[in-house]
Amino acid sequence: MATNFRVYWKNAQVFQGLPTTGAGSAAGDPVVANGDLVGINLWGTGAGQGIPADSDYGMVALDGTAVVDVTLTGDVTEGSPLYITGANEITDAADDGAGVNYILFGYADEPGGTATERIGVRIKAQVNA
Repeated sequence: MATNFRVYWKNAQVFQGLPTTGAGSAAGDPVVANGDLVGINLWGTGAGQGIPADSDYGMVALDGTAVVDVTLTGDVTEGSPLYITGANEITDAADDGAGVNYILFGYADEPGGTATERIGVRIKAQVNA
């Protein structure tokens, strides 16, 4: 079970098609589900109560504030937008510099500097996900 929440989630859903290895597959990892929904993998893919073992199913928290590793290209302040890449990594960059836009994941819950830092991230509001 994900233990990296500062403010626990209220809404979670089971999704298929989650990563089964690497970033996004473990409990507490940021993930993109169904192409544009973002959240935190709660149990790890293919694990948890009611989730088929060894599958690409997982329970994803769609809100709350999680403390995760964020790759920062500059200083961020509380409320700065943070994005998730195609590799399920969180960054303050809105795109890869070559025209590929990232998906808005949420907002910084605390300031951070230029480096990879572990900071709180408020998952963006996703009504009726």
